Amino acid sequence: MHTEIPNGAEVYREAYFRGLRPDPSLWVDQWADEYMRIPRDTGAAEPGKYRTSRTPYAREPMRCLSPAHPCKRVVTMVASQLMKTQIALNWIGGLIHMVPSNILTLLPSLSLAKRVSSRISKTIKATPVLSERVAANRSRDSRNTMDTKEFEGGSLYVTTAGSAANLAELSARYIYGDEIDRWDVDVGEEGDPIELAETRGSTFGRNAKFYFSSSPTIKGASRIADLFETSDQRYYYVPCPHCGHMQVLEWENLHYSADFNLVHYQCAGSECDVLIEEHHKGQMLARGEWRSHAPGDGETIGFHLNALYAPLGWTDWRSLAKQFEKAKKAQNRGDLEPMQVFYNTRLAKVWDSAQEQTKAEVLKERAGRETYGLGSMAYRVLMLTASVDVQANRLELMVMGWGVGMERWVIDYQVIWGDPADERTWAVLDDKLKLRYPHPCGVSLGILATAVDSGGRHTDEVYQFCRLRRWRNIFAIKGASKPGRPVIAQRPSMVDVTWKGQTERNGAELWFVGTDTAKDWIYNRYPFEDGPGALHFANDLPDDFFDQCVAERKVARYVKGYKRIEWVKGKAERNEALDLMVYNLAMAHYLGLNRYKEHDWERIRQALAQAGLFDEKPPPVERVALPAATQTLPVEQPSERAPTPTPAAPPQPVARPPQRRSSSSGYLKRR
Repeated sequence: MHTEIPNGAEVYREAYFRGLRPDPSLWVDQWADEYMRIPRDTGAAEPGKYRTSRTPYAREPMRCLSPAHPCKRVVTMVASQLMKTQIALNWIGGLIHMVPSNILTLLPSLSLAKRVSSRISKTIKATPVLSERVAANRSRDSRNTMDTKEFEGGSLYVTTAGSAANLAELSARYIYGDEIDRWDVDVGEEGDPIELAETRGSTFGRNAKFYFSSSPTIKGASRIADLFETSDQRYYYVPCPHCGHMQVLEWENLHYSADFNLVHYQCAGSECDVLIEEHHKGQMLARGEWRSHAPGDGETIGFHLNALYAPLGWTDWRSLAKQFEKAKKAQNRGDLEPMQVFYNTRLAKVWDSAQEQTKAEVLKERAGRETYGLGSMAYRVLMLTASVDVQANRLELMVMGWGVGMERWVIDYQVIWGDPADERTWAVLDDKLKLRYPHPCGVSLGILATAVDSGGRHTDEVYQFCRLRRWRNIFAIKGASKPGRPVIAQRPSMVDVTWKGQTERNGAELWFVGTDTAKDWIYNRYPFEDGPGALHFANDLPDDFFDQCVAERKVARYVKGYKRIEWVKGKAERNEALDLMVYNLAMAHYLGLNRYKEHDWERIRQALAQAGLFDEKPPPVERVALPAATQTLPVEQPSERAPTPTPAAPPQPVARPPQRRSSSSGYLKRR
């Protein structure tokens, strides 16, 4: 069989003269209109020759992505199925054809990376100017694989953003990040993946170009929203077909009948009272223009677009109205997920579930009406628990009072500044946990149980502190963020082992706390101002305390295709106060207060009422004003305290709770 042998000299000559020809000087949108083909086998709704006129709003983003444009970064925060991925394909194709160099494409997951890589391969095959430049796809040729495609002048890499190695092992002039709000928060504990990705293009200086796209997710935790805030924030203005008033299409101006047979858009012009019908949208989009709403940082251009702009034949206004009403009904039933999806994927807005929650201002205003301050308590307080949050440079302590029906009072809140690795810091905490708080009936109450968070960087110090104080009901705890977990586990986990690897019977105990369940319980009772379950705040708590109480939001996320309900907070928000309330609730459950009946509470009330009127009253609780969060103070020495606090006897509940758990101290037995 005759096999044609390629002529090496001819191949070299063709490549040489092709390199001498100047690259096409086209904008990306012009290149896409002339060369791009949408393959039929990708399942696209409109395969064939690409036309920017079909989505006129995509023209300016593509121009900004062109190498000739001076901007460094392009951000598109838009609704799903509008323009994000096709713009990226046009950009990648134009780069391979006109200005080839290394291109890095990052996706949130491996499965999505495979799908996008497959779509890129099919697009290259369907576009002649790309198929002749990219190496052929052969099983024995490593030049064109699922994650790497080589071409003259560079390579295209398609991988995930979830590995630090993927972001550190190569250099690329052009970087595309898709669905960045679904990326991991911290890649390999090396930092923000956005910054790690941009570092890959640092050697190219001002010639590098970055494109990030995504639908937004949660307020305070959305990366695309943060990038859009730093940009010039461009919105697409379209004219009214009747009066010509230029306006941004907003969901609030869409009106529809109960049966969705009539759907119109109300013109925002003050002189126009015409309802716009959807069939005008084609000419409105063609005559539209992008307008900036902010000065930006000088190097980032951002685009925002919602689903109301979808071209005719795509998602229509009637479908959007139906989806919104369906989500609204689910929201009225307490299911917020459909409305979150609508906000994120249709309106391209961040979702803030806190709009359904009690606001920090409401809690602060309620605290101002209370008649007690920190270190004192109301007469209805019957028991005390405490919780400790361990931070890098301080310990935060909260003492909470409990009354009938699990009514709660924040009795004390203090910050102990000092390195938790220093024993003196823990000595100060030990003194504060021994304090007894004066009750209005004339007696003093001691802390019955204390939870110390062990989930940070000082786990060993927490274990050591709690190991020697189990007899005082001071326990190491760790949050278990999983739906359905009980507020506190039925039994502790023994974390000390012998040299043989066996569990140390008298070692440190670790109690797991169901944080999701506890937060549900706490947030559901924030609206209660009085009675069972209500929460009262001392009237002299710092202002940021109330922001910390409502810092987290409950949202729905999809992990590997499965829905997961999670509590999340913004990257810059603090939530120590909420964590301390969760740990106090866990201690209340440890004591069995959640199972108390009316007669149990009545016994405790009677015991307090029968306290000796001539008992010596304890000195007032010594408190130090909370310093600013940025101030670092030296560790307080226990020996310098004056007056010496009245030590508490081993604290026991006035009315012993139902027998549920027991914890003996092997340390005391060995003495």
